[in-house]
Amino acid sequence: MEEIDIKIKPLNIIIFVLIFIVSATIVNGVNANIDENSIYLLKNLNKYEDNIEDMRKVVDNLRTEVTNEEKQISNYENENFFNEIIDINSKIEELKFYNGFTDVRGPGIMLRVSDSISEDENLDIMDKIVHDVDITILLNDLKSAGAEAIDVNSKRIVNISEVVCAGPVLKINGEAVPAPFVIRAVGDQEALYNVLTEEGTYAYDLKNKYGMEVAVIMSYNLSIPKFKESDSQVKYAQSVER
Repeated sequence: MEEIDIKIKPLNIIIFVLIFIVSATIVNGVNANIDENSIYLLKNLNKYEDNIEDMRKVVDNLRTEVTNEEKQISNYENENFFNEIIDINSKIEELKFYNGFTDVRGPGIMLRVSDSISEDENLDIMDKIVHDVDITILLNDLKSAGAEAIDVNSKRIVNISEVVCAGPVLKINGEAVPAPFVIRAVGDQEALYNVLTEEGTYAYDLKNKYGMEVAVIMSYNLSIPKFKESDSQVKYAQSVER
C-alpha cells in the first residue's frame, strides 16, 4: 500500500487562525455591549415606570380627597351661615312679639269704660268724664297683673304709646279715640280680672265712687292686632354700645 503524505500548507494555517480571532472578537464585542449592568438598568427602568404610575394614582386620589374636603368645608360654612340667619330671624321675631309688632291671640279680659251715669249732684262734672290719666292707670294695673298684649279700641299699646286728652276724645298712638273705651288684654284671666274688680282697685273706685260704667268679662280667645306705625320719632335718644 502506498503511503499518503498529507502536507498542510502554511497559508491555510494562517487563514484558520485569522477566522478564529475574528470570531472571538465578534463574540466578545456582543458580550461587551449587553452586559449584566445593562440588563439591571433595564429592569430598574421598568420598576421606575411602575412607581411613577403608582404615584400618579396616589396624587389623583389626594386631589379627589382635597376636593371632597373643600366641599365638606363649604357645606359646613353654608350650614353655619344659614343657622346664624335662622337664629337672627328668630330673635327678630321674638323682639317684634314682645314689642307689639305682631298680631297675637290668647285668653284674657275685656274692659269697657265710659263716662259716669251717676245723678249724684255732689260729683264735679270733670269727675264724671273718663280722662287720659284714668286709662293710663288702668293700663298700668293690667301690665302689673301680667298682661302680655293690650289694646284700646283696637289701638295696640306698646312702650312708645301715648294716651292724651284731646277735647271730648282721647288720642292714642296719635289717633283720636272716642268713648266708650274698650280695653282688651291677653294674659292670666283671673289675675287680670281681679285687678279690675277687687275692692280698692282703681277700676273698682271708678265704678263705685264716681259712677262710671266699668264692665269686665273674661274671654278665652282674644285677637289683638299689632302696633301700626305712627309719626312718632326718636329725636334725642341715641343707642350706646357696651
